[in-house]
Amino acid sequence: MKKIFYIALLLFCTNIVFGQNKLANAVYSLKNNELDKAKELIDAAAEDSLFNNKPATWYYRGFVYKEIFKRDEISKRDSELREKSIEYFRKAYEMEQEGPLAKGCENGIKYLAQTFYNESAVAFNPNEYQIAISSYERYKELTKSVIPDVDFTEKDIQFNLALGSTYNRIATLDSNNAETYLNKSIECYKNVLAADSNNFGANYNLGIIYYNQGVEIVKKMDYGLDLMELTMMQDKLFDIFRTSLPYMKKAYDLNPKRRETLIGLEGIYFSMNDVEKSELFKKKIEELDGEGNTINQTEEPVESPDKQ
Repeated sequence: MKKIFYIALLLFCTNIVFGQNKLANAVYSLKNNELDKAKELIDAAAEDSLFNNKPATWYYRGFVYKEIFKRDEISKRDSELREKSIEYFRKAYEMEQEGPLAKGCENGIKYLAQTFYNESAVAFNPNEYQIAISSYERYKELTKSVIPDVDFTEKDIQFNLALGSTYNRIATLDSNNAETYLNKSIECYKNVLAADSNNFGANYNLGIIYYNQGVEIVKKMDYGLDLMELTMMQDKLFDIFRTSLPYMKKAYDLNPKRRETLIGLEGIYFSMNDVEKSELFKKKIEELDGEGNTINQTEEPVESPDKQ
């Protein structure tokens, strides 16, 4: 009986030592950049009842998975390694929010959050814009989980400017749904102005969207309409250009040397039958050209309405 007892005690002690070695050796392998070995050891430690209730186990597991993600899947948008790393950092953080590992967990989550932000930044195109949206939302969710009072204002502005431009590009490619995407673009730019009324890009692009809507109506106008229909069409045009005017005027106030803005204001005032102001901005364009200024390139096309 005593022999059986001593054998059981020996096995128990051996299991403790082996369990300790799994965690210690995982950390040692990690420090030596032996990531695959570290992963094998830390996975085993996480399954060990002696260590699966310790925050260090989950912190190092998150760290190992993060490093392998950086090595193997940094460009993979649906990386399971990244998701697992987030899960393990969060588990450790929940277990030890005030301890020495808490800062490491925060840094790990912030790094992984930034990878979602980077994904969003390169996905603003007609084919991937939905990825840009979802990745940016994930970035904010993760960042806020470790920095509750974080201020996203500046990044929200840049996000909405990029998304608004993308929606506008889609509108030019998808004529059947152009109005839907232009409305989405308008919403994005108005979100920017709600945060920063002096943002040049949002003011200018809103002015151009409405301005070009008017231009398109002028281009397609049937001048053979009867007097009532023609009057209604002119009233609609007047409302569109009147909507464009404050945004374009604000853009001009913010940057009076922007040639496209001057062209827009010349056309808007002409379309609103304010010939004096139209001529004023026409003169400003001539003066600007005389100074040798080159034409600024913009994403939004500027066209002068037909002066008929």
